[in-house]
Amino acid sequence: MTLTVRIAADADAGAVVALVDSAYRGEESRQGWTTEADLLGGQRTDVEMVRDLVRDPAGVVLLAEDGPPSAGLVACCHLERRARTARLGMFAVRPGRQGGGVGRWMLGAATDHATEVWGAERVEITVLAQRTELIAWYERCGFTLTGERHPFPYGDPRYGLPHRDDLELLAMARPVGSNIAPG
Repeated sequence: MTLTVRIAADADAGAVVALVDSAYRGEESRQGWTTEADLLGGQRTDVEMVRDLVRDPAGVVLLAEDGPPSAGLVACCHLERRARTARLGMFAVRPGRQGGGVGRWMLGAATDHATEVWGAERVEITVLAQRTELIAWYERCGFTLTGERHPFPYGDPRYGLPHRDDLELLAMARPVGSNIAPG
């Protein structure tokens, strides 16, 4: 696997939206294991939201590409700096590349960025409570549930159209010094 990581620019917003939506929504997402298509319809993000993240000085959108920069976007994530903590979001891997180590590689690249550039000591995420397989994956990567629960943003179609009324987000965290376990 020859991946490179770079910081996204405004011009990347459309490709990021396509990647994120392909990993979580619609029929293409069903090719991978991260699909939320049974829980949510509609979009996961949009170009305006991604551009806002790219332009925010408190954060960064990282892109993983296969080989040279024009070879293809395979993963992405957003990091937001919060004091000594980095908040990880919009984490996505192209469905056809899931299960081959790209996610762990991207998580490692994001953690390295948070540590080396911001001096972060901890990475935090939120995961839909109904996504038990995704929670288990993050646990294998060293994250633990913090006990915090957050309501899903019902009524805001920018985050999707819920198929059920019991969605909530669970907070997870891991210290940056801990290794991301293989497998």
